[in-house]
Amino acid sequence: MDLSGYQPFAAGLTGPLREAPRALAQDHFDRLLAARPERRRQLAALWHRHGGPAEPDALDADDAPTRLGAWLTTALPALVTDDLAQAAIVVDLALWLGDRIIARAPQLAWHLLVEPKKATGYQRPVLVGFTRVTTPRYYVDVAHLVASWARLAARGRPAKADFLQTIEAVTLADA
Repeated sequence: MDLSGYQPFAAGLTGPLREAPRALAQDHFDRLLAARPERRRQLAALWHRHGGPAEPDALDADDAPTRLGAWLTTALPALVTDDLAQAAIVVDLALWLGDRIIARAPQLAWHLLVEPKKATGYQRPVLVGFTRVTTPRYYVDVAHLVASWARLAARGRPAKADFLQTIEAVTLADA
């Protein structure tokens, strides 16, 4: 995959978010949410450079999750040895997909999960505000779901091209 011109998000962290001091995790969260328009532009440009649609609103199309997922199942194996590039693309995908889900279920919102400390999403950006789930602390860590799928695709393991669409559909069903 040609990453020339692709500028990943500058995380400003050297380790996992769960181990970062709270102030640093909050700073990362604030900068990440502020960077969403640029992250979307970077994702769209990367997709376009690799055969994706040139239309600026291609990421808004109903079939965008399926088309983007199909592209990634073929593109990510080229990054099998570049964990940083994979992680950067996952960040962009998760932000795009999370924002897409929020646009379809406006009661949802991005949130920095700060409790419980043993949660897998601790100090990570997650979606909250679900009304169809009775668990009060219910959240969806979109980046964790996307990363799990991306790791399979990057290693050439069977990965369904509609995985992004599945994350979206299941999350919206709980919204």
